[in-house]
Amino acid sequence: MPTFRYANPPVIHWGPGCVAAGLPGELGRLGAGRVLLVTTRSAVADPALAPAVEAILGERLAGRAVVGQHAPVGEVMAAAEAARDLRADALVSLGGGSPVDAAKAVAFSLATGLDLRAPDAPARAREATVGPVLPHLALPTTLSVAELSSSAGFSAEGTREKVGVSAPALCPAAVLYDARLAVRTPVPLWLSTGVRAVDHAAETLLAEGEHPLPDAAALDGLRRLAAALPAVRARPGDEAARTECQLGAWLTYLLPGPAARGLSHTLGKRLGSRHGIPHGVTSCLLLPHVLRYLAPRAPGPLARIAAALGAPDAAGGVAALLDRLGVPRRLSEFGLSDADLVEAARPLATAALPLEDLVGILRAAS
Repeated sequence: MPTFRYANPPVIHWGPGCVAAGLPGELGRLGAGRVLLVTTRSAVADPALAPAVEAILGERLAGRAVVGQHAPVGEVMAAAEAARDLRADALVSLGGGSPVDAAKAVAFSLATGLDLRAPDAPARAREATVGPVLPHLALPTTLSVAELSSSAGFSAEGTREKVGVSAPALCPAAVLYDARLAVRTPVPLWLSTGVRAVDHAAETLLAEGEHPLPDAAALDGLRRLAAALPAVRARPGDEAARTECQLGAWLTYLLPGPAARGLSHTLGKRLGSRHGIPHGVTSCLLLPHVLRYLAPRAPGPLARIAAALGAPDAAGGVAALLDRLGVPRRLSEFGLSDADLVEAARPLATAALPLEDLVGILRAAS
């Protein structure tokens, strides 16, 4: 019989100013007195981001760790070592998916004793016993919604392949969606990660099995995003529009495991870390072509996506939204060769998804 299990964080705050109002109380609830802030270089450079959060943390701030795009594993392990040396009893992530995932990976490494830089770390991680983990509070500034799942992706040394770890205990203890932080995010990044959220909605509806609550939420999230993302493009400082985007992105991700394993996501991950393409941008490049390819296989879900977008068909509705947002649309802009496309698709090929079909999607996106 169908079964649904909640897999999102237990506490979610939203609204302008919720970090200043809610973060101290959440840390108090967790009994946290020594916090490691995991963030990005751009957030550190913006007085309204990392410095402002550090002021809110006050005496609880034990230190700061900085990670780059796609959470390079060396930087993740440097953050884990900092957390250990500083005797941190909680993690706070600030930024997009990279610092959020990095904080989860730090907690995993500390709980298991695994050095994630080791070549066999992903295999060992699947068998590892996860002990008590450092609690993690997430302050997202993009719409990637990494904060809503219990898995963490990071890029391996050398190959830059995206690998990851997962355990239920890695789900953040609380998420705070604060539009006063979000308005500092550049509009192109905000919009591309918003398309990632649109991708989550589509992948939720396309996932195997029955999931009525995630489906209903994803459709509502899709409608919210279709209205609010163009509003942010028109009015970047509109805190209400940023909040509406955050709520829409949250609603698209009530089925985090299956939604992250859909075809657009898996193809995008093969391209992203290896070729330096942000994950939000890979959704901009691939999603309409994936939906067009899947149309004969999943007419019901795609009809619901089209209806939510007010469009005759799902692929066309998404493409029209992307045109309104002015996001990147062509894979050829990133200098990939046809051999790169074949290399990206080959590990994903199956009898149900032949290599020539997958390469055809990528060529259509080029």
